[in-house]
Amino acid sequence: MLDTIKETTYKSSSIKISKQGSPSVLTYSKDILDQPGPGEVLLRQAAIGLNFVDTYFRSGMFPVKSFPYVPGVEAAGVIEAIGPWVTDFKVGDRVAYHFIPGAYAEMRMIGTHQLVHVPDDVSLEEAAAIMVKGFTARMLVKESFKVKRGDVVLVHAAAGGVGSLVAGWAKALGATVIGTVGSEGKKQTALDNGADHVFLVGCEGFAKSVLGITDGKGVDVVYDGVGKDTFSESVGIVKKGGKIVLYGSSSGQPEHIDHAALRAKSIAMLTPVLNAYISDYDSLHLFASDTFSALQAGIFGKINITKYPLSEAAQAHSDIESRKTTGSVIMIP
Repeated sequence: MLDTIKETTYKSSSIKISKQGSPSVLTYSKDILDQPGPGEVLLRQAAIGLNFVDTYFRSGMFPVKSFPYVPGVEAAGVIEAIGPWVTDFKVGDRVAYHFIPGAYAEMRMIGTHQLVHVPDDVSLEEAAAIMVKGFTARMLVKESFKVKRGDVVLVHAAAGGVGSLVAGWAKALGATVIGTVGSEGKKQTALDNGADHVFLVGCEGFAKSVLGITDGKGVDVVYDGVGKDTFSESVGIVKKGGKIVLYGSSSGQPEHIDHAALRAKSIAMLTPVLNAYISDYDSLHLFASDTFSALQAGIFGKINITKYPLSEAAQAHSDIESRKTTGSVIMIP
């Protein structure tokens, strides 16, 4: 009987919350997993991506269905076991996934329709660092506003996980990239990521400098994942007929959106949601192919990865909320 249990169960560890609140609600626990069911695989995760949206589910800004709840939406790893009817994947395959809740775990079950293969020359840490962030960057530069040669784009948080990838991709597409960062120490990171000009958020003379760079016309598009701290200033530096793409709100939602000012300049404001663009298996693989190809082509430069042990998820959350991190943050089980 004991031998049977050893053969059909797996020991794992995970981070759970039993209530929403500060980073202190994240607790480390041990788990026992059974064999994968039909259409599922058991994935041993090598690296887990930390995204700002994780803090929303933890804090209570976004609801969760039930407790205990395992946060996290992306990871990469190696398939440990396969369930019945699995044909496209095998034990030992290197795979990754995006936006599937329950990622903060050493091992987990997951359906194969949610997986993509990781190319041999892409590390599992890189894959975990760029799935959601890289997919978001692709959505921004190829869907929300299709960047073309000669465009001038403004990227807020240009040293951050998504912002750094957007800056690099927009630069590769022929745009002039203006970036903002939250501290002096992040300026060089933004420049290394592809930004042509970098300014501190809220710095005096920012709008005047941007208008100078654009010969008074303003930028074609603003990519804003910050929200409250950046949105109002962005309106004044977008050209007539331009776009503001508000894809996140790391500083909180904008407190006041001046719709009259937007209408006066025919500025379109978009609030895109990634899952709306990835609705089936084909679109998932298109996004994955484009993102991995951009990484392999060097468009993202050297991916700046900050690592934490999974057991220190609370510290990782605290650091990302206080904007102490740069680049992509991952956790190692």
